[in-house]
Amino acid sequence: MLLVDDQKLFRESLSSVLEIRNSNIKIVGQACNGEEGWQMAVRLRPDIILMDVRMPVMDGVESARLVRADCPESKIIMLTTFSDDEYVFEALKLGAVGYLLKDIQPAEVETAILTVYNGGVLMASDIAAKLVHKLTNIPGTPEPQLQQSKVQELLTPRELDVFRLLASGHDNKEIAEKLFLTEGTVRNHVSNIYSKLNLRDRVQAVKYAIAHGLF
Repeated sequence: MLLVDDQKLFRESLSSVLEIRNSNIKIVGQACNGEEGWQMAVRLRPDIILMDVRMPVMDGVESARLVRADCPESKIIMLTTFSDDEYVFEALKLGAVGYLLKDIQPAEVETAILTVYNGGVLMASDIAAKLVHKLTNIPGTPEPQLQQSKVQELLTPRELDVFRLLASGHDNKEIAEKLFLTEGTVRNHVSNIYSKLNLRDRVQAVKYAIAHGLF
């Protein structure tokens, strides 16, 4: 994992805590700004990048854009002390698969990293609420109840159950356990959902679920 943050104490403290908590989490590098983070990502090709939003030289959003272009296999989790709508929208649009506030506990950061590594997506609840509010207050956007009805027409009840769990950040194994299905059945449902809703990946699934009032 690559850690990108302009606060040296925060970087070093979080790095130490995470490696102590979980031996499977290896910090391969630390960067102090978005430009350095992008350059290190290209060189190190980390599985996960934990990236602050507001940094000098280059902010996290611009860095995420460059990383996604050069290292599409790296999964980016954005960190911030500001639940700023525009940063959230831009980061998600650029392909960030997680967005967390800095005041969460180390155990939650650890869980977030493992969730994203295993194919899940995640978002702080207050940020999700802001997204719902903004998406449902765009002029000309149908009411969430109407949008939800449209989704229910396209998906079977079981697919809808799978979709809600998928968009909430659960991986296929977790969905299978919660719904008492095999992982193969879950994969088939996910494939059908993507096809019916014209989605490409889990990031798009999260945005679609929020926009259509499924949370």
